[in-house]
Amino acid sequence: MISSNKTKGFTLVELLIVIVVIAILAAISIVAYNGVTQKARDDERQSNARNLVNAAASYNSEKDKWPTVSEVGSFNTIKVPGTVISATDANAPSETDKNHYGYEFCKDGGGTTTNQNEATGVRVKYWKDVDYGTNHVQEVTSGKCS
Repeated sequence: MISSNKTKGFTLVELLIVIVVIAILAAISIVAYNGVTQKARDDERQSNARNLVNAAASYNSEKDKWPTVSEVGSFNTIKVPGTVISATDANAPSETDKNHYGYEFCKDGGGTTTNQNEATGVRVKYWKDVDYGTNHVQEVTSGKCS
């Protein structure tokens, strides 16, 4: 009987190829995951802005005037993770304060107003990271804003 000293197993080159393939797949999935989480945060901010505008519209239906910034911030039915501030504030919203929502009255025919009784609508500005190049501030409106 002839016996062989050869053992079966993977060569060093085969193992290195497998390690490289796993590393490439891991790198691709990490990059994709970061984009997904960023888009999820953007969608959350957009949803919060829409909820604020809808709540302001409901307030306007009941009281025949648009709510002020402090009234919007104190709504018990809507809790947004962030701060509702005047849209004229320098931090409404910005890259450093992405969870700030800028709130302002708007007038039909263009422009804005600080007078609650002159307002024909409201505009809420929010920050969006993905798909908008350099213009990251987006807005949602209700009422007549042109």
